[in-house]
Amino acid sequence: MDPYDQARLRKNHTKLMDNIEAPHLVNYLYEKEVLSIDDIERIEAKATTRDKNFQLLTMLPRRGEDAYGHFVAAMKDQKVSVYDEVVELLEKTDMSDVDPKKFSSSSSSQGGASGVTTFSRSTANSMQISNTSIVHGSGNIVINTGSGCTINRYTNTPPARPAGRGAIKKPPEKRK
Repeated sequence: MDPYDQARLRKNHTKLMDNIEAPHLVNYLYEKEVLSIDDIERIEAKATTRDKNFQLLTMLPRRGEDAYGHFVAAMKDQKVSVYDEVVELLEKTDMSDVDPKKFSSSSSSQGGASGVTTFSRSTANSMQISNTSIVHGSGNIVINTGSGCTINRYTNTPPARPAGRGAIKKPPEKRK
């Protein structure tokens, strides 16, 4: 998403949280391939409208270059006066103080969490790439894409199996 569009969403976050209803917008965004079925389920799983709005607003910047335009179009499509006011507020937002370098430009493919190219957090043993996290340690790498898919890549040797219930134990050696 364009850094200025991200800034518009951030500068108007409270107003958006108070005046949109994510369930009204998700079907339009699904049709335009901004959201996937998994994304909609993640939004709908939230208990309150406010939580659903927050989930949608935090997803949008990672949903491709067209996500903001489709979000605005979804509000216009509802033909609700409150949404018209919100769209007008977004369009009139002062952008003169925005530094586009402050906003990461992830390029995930529309409707999914694959193809992410930017790092948002990095440490010695783990790094988060937008909605995808990679954890490295104990000789293995685990990639969690945030959409229910986990990829394990073992380096050198597979990790030790945990002892306890369900663990495969080596049979005791026979005495001579």
